[in-house]
Amino acid sequence: MEKTIIVEEALERIKAYYLDMLPFNKVLGIGIDLLDYETGEAVTSFNMKPDLVGNPVAGILHGGVTASVIDLTGGLSALLSCARYHQNKPLEVIEKKLVSSATIDMRVDYLRPGKGASFKCLSRVIRAGSRIVVAKIDLYNDIDTRIATGTATYLIG
Repeated sequence: MEKTIIVEEALERIKAYYLDMLPFNKVLGIGIDLLDYETGEAVTSFNMKPDLVGNPVAGILHGGVTASVIDLTGGLSALLSCARYHQNKPLEVIEKKLVSSATIDMRVDYLRPGKGASFKCLSRVIRAGSRIVVAKIDLYNDIDTRIATGTATYLIG
């Protein structure tokens, strides 16, 4: 008999995929602080380090890092939505979806310079279907100032 998706197992596989299998996430130093299976909310965090600086004079976060973190955190919300949508299917379904998901559109608005010792990124699903998920994502610095916001659309499997 095939195994159906169990919430804890699905969450562990999503975490393992993001933290162990995606080399760029390791370069960024991403940590996953929250994966809410019911709502699709995700929170990631990372510390500022010299390799992430975009302007050496100002010592601020590179805009590409900002966009990347917004994208990957929104992707977590999309995968949570996918796991929930397919919760009565075999666990192997979510694994296949992990490796075949993709960002199909993203907009980032840079609100303030990326100053801070650490950052957290919050994502929530604003629309979810069987194959398309749209997420709203915000990036904050260590004093809870929103430095960027984004909206991203993901194709799942």
